[in-house]
This record gives sequence, C-alpha cells and structure tokens, in this order.
Amino acid sequence: MDYGGLVKRAIDIMWKFKYLWLFGLFLEFGAGGGGGAGRVPDKFKVSITDFFGSISLSVVILLILVGLVVFLLYLILSIISQGGLIHCVSKIEKGENPALRDGWNMGVKNFWRILGIGILILILVLGSMAITFGPFVILLIVSKTLGLLSLIIFIPLFLVLLIPIALIELYANRVCIIEGKGIFDSIAGGWEMLKSNLGKSLVLALIGIISTIVYIIGFLIVGLILAIPFIVLGAINLFWGIALGVLVGLIYLAITSGIWGAFIDSLWTLAYLEMKKLKPAEVGVHT
Repeated sequence: MDYGGLVKRAIDIMWKFKYLWLFGLFLEFGAGGGGGAGRVPDKFKVSITDFFGSISLSVVILLILVGLVVFLLYLILSIISQGGLIHCVSKIEKGENPALRDGWNMGVKNFWRILGIGILILILVLGSMAITFGPFVILLIVSKTLGLLSLIIFIPLFLVLLIPIALIELYANRVCIIEGKGIFDSIAGGWEMLKSNLGKSLVLALIGIISTIVYIIGFLIVGLILAIPFIVLGAINLFWGIALGVLVGLIYLAITSGIWGAFIDSLWTLAYLEMKKLKPAEVGVHT
C-alpha cells in the first residue's frame, strides 16, 4: 500500500472539495481541551455558594435543557456528516463530482445505521472498561498499593482492546455507507477488514497519530501568531481585545477543525477502498 500516496490524495480531496470541511467540522469540532486558570484578583472572586445562590432553579434547568439540545443537535449533525463525508469521498474516487446535498442526503438516509453502529461500539468500549478497570477497582479496595500497581497491566490491556474496537468502527461505517450493509453486517465487515489488514491498519493508525501531533503543533503555532494583534489590542482596550479575539478564535477553530476532519476521514475512506481493491465503477454502489 502506498501510504504516502494515500496521504497526498486525502490532502488533495480535502483542499479541492472544500465543502467537505462542513462535514469535517461536525466530526471534529468540540474535541479540544481546556486550559487552567491563573491568579484571579480578589475583586473578581465569588464563592460557588454565592454564585449558585444568585441563580434561580428555573434558570439552571433552562441552561441544562439548552445544553442538552445543543449536544443532541451536534450529535445528529456529527452522525449525518460521518455518512456524508464517506459517501462523497467514495464518489470522488469513482470520478464523480458529488455536491454537498448528495452527502447530506446519504448521511440522513443512513442515520440510524451509523447511530446503531456507534451504540454497539460504545457497548464494546464499556465492556472493555469493565474487563480491565473492574478488577482494578476491586484490587484498589483490597490494597491501595496493589491496585495502583495493577494499572501497569490494566491500562495497556485496555488500550489493546480499545484500538481494535476503534478501527472496527472506522471500517464498519465505511462498510455501511459504501457497501450498503446493515448494522450487524457492517460490524462484521469491519471486523473482517481489520483481521485481513491488521498490519496496514496499525500503520495507518500510526500515520493518523503522527498527523494529529503535526496538526496540533501547527494549530498552536498559528493560533499564537493570530493572538498577538488581539493581545496588543487588549492592552489598549480590554473589552474589544477579548471580544474580537474570541470571535476570530472561534472562526479559526471551526475552519481548522473542518479541514482536519475532512482530511483524516478521507484518509481512512481511501485506505478502505484501497484495501478492498474496489474498481472505480464498483465504488459507491448502495443497495
């Protein structure tokens, strides 16, 4: 397998078909982490009790409901985007020029299948956690020292179980969208793909990890450069420095997340097609 060629092709597709960034955005956006807080002036310090005491129960409930609605909306768009991105990349490899609507329609059409695959994968992950961290909790109760030492065994064991599960999901989603299989057949097809291409899959996973590291480093460097003007502006006017900085930061995060999501998902779709050795005319057939 020409891994370098796959990476180059994924970059080409990601850059040429920029509408894929929208799908990539919902696949990757919101996966970032948070930072720590520094020293806060005393005049800005408010105790947790005082803070929550000043908020009515109805406001708290409203905020929780809004958060749940946003999460549900993001989940729906993420599932649709998963199917849409896979479909569009497979069509592009077929020599076609699919539109955003084509991907969206395919994502909607296969929504419940992709969701079902995700639920089964989640069950497998929870089962792996029970197998590995269940004994750890028991040992920790018996002896704190013994429990902590057992992590040397259980953490690697969990990763050994988690990595294949993650790869099965990647392949199962593509079996579902490209081959038109149902939930259980897609999971079975993902397992067969992994068994038949274990070495290639691990190499691709390593490429994905390295690509992620490069992406994060580049993201931080460019982000720091973009932040300089707003830091200067903040020294002059704190409000406008923060307001404009946050706005530009969110736009930057959305664009980069979309680009990255489109690239990494395209890479796995191209790898899947290469492993299946599908001819262009056979790609994208959906029954």
